[in-house]
Amino acid sequence: MRIYKVGGAVRDELLGLEPTDNDWVVVGSTPKQMLSMGYKQVGKDFPVFLHPDTKEEYALARKERSTGPGHNAFNFSFSPNVTLEEDLSRRDITINAIAMDDVGNLIDPFNGKVDLENRIIRRVSNAFIEDPLRVLRVARFYAKLYQFNFEIESHTFGLLKELVSSMKHLPGERIWQETEKTLQLKNPIPYFELLYKIYDNSLVRNFLKPPPIGHRDRDQIETTFFHRFNLPKNILDPNENQLGDMRLNPGLNKPESWWAIVGKEFKERDFLDYLNERLKVPKKYKKMSELVFDFTESYFERLRLSDFYLFDRDQRIRSLYKCLEKIQPSKDPEFAIIVTFLAANNRFKNDIFEWKNFIYAYSEILPTDEE
Repeated sequence: MRIYKVGGAVRDELLGLEPTDNDWVVVGSTPKQMLSMGYKQVGKDFPVFLHPDTKEEYALARKERSTGPGHNAFNFSFSPNVTLEEDLSRRDITINAIAMDDVGNLIDPFNGKVDLENRIIRRVSNAFIEDPLRVLRVARFYAKLYQFNFEIESHTFGLLKELVSSMKHLPGERIWQETEKTLQLKNPIPYFELLYKIYDNSLVRNFLKPPPIGHRDRDQIETTFFHRFNLPKNILDPNENQLGDMRLNPGLNKPESWWAIVGKEFKERDFLDYLNERLKVPKKYKKMSELVFDFTESYFERLRLSDFYLFDRDQRIRSLYKCLEKIQPSKDPEFAIIVTFLAANNRFKNDIFEWKNFIYAYSEILPTDEE
């Protein structure tokens, strides 16, 4: 039996990053042997074991074969005869297909170390096309490594475009799992930017175009779960005024804040509601995205110059207080401040910070309808 460190832990170590967790692959063993050594088996599709002391995951080396569309349609083989190279060959991108033995030697059959040095994201093999989840995984790694200026190899990008139409087969929970991991990064915007770029350049763009609200075909909408997110280019342009950059918004201080920023880019609340339902989005994300969308649409969007004179003083005050009633500053002023910052979205430049004092003051009173 031989044990190797694999995947993200090796990649991050080579990049000089602190690995968040270690994954291990075990070659030449069986479930019976692992259990006899005190490991605890988890996972339904194939044997993964938790170390009795560290609780880190140890997976038996395995091969896989696609049996249909979607992420779960695979047959797995995990006999003791499966080699380390065979196990690495089933992985998504080369920089995740590097293993390290117990003395630090690298096993790198797909030249992942070279791709790390050249800042390239490249598929391991054409079997990449068998799993639509890899679109999301590549987008997540692209966002995670954005600070290192990684680029996606052209053939790999072409395979991502081919996979778009198969994404409707992914369970919402699995989509959300990848998305939530990305939302925990310092800057998850490249994830959504890449997904939109893949969709926008795909051969199936016309097929994926959402039908009018009220006349929606479920398969089409499921396929386009967040492809309607179209990031304004100036947000990522370092030459633009920094006050227009969403990443400087003082409300962007937690993962659910980023999800709210994504949600407010939808043209209709109906699409946001569908997305939250489709992905089984947790309550804290769902609540903040809804409150930010409503506050933005009901108040801040109407303050734009084109609508300002149609939105008289009394209307502005009534709309503002209706929004404040929803975000409930008296119950949790810090949460209400975050929602307000995100909804205002730097519309007031540095003056946006004045809203903090206002929300704190408002949280100390319980106004009547007249007030």
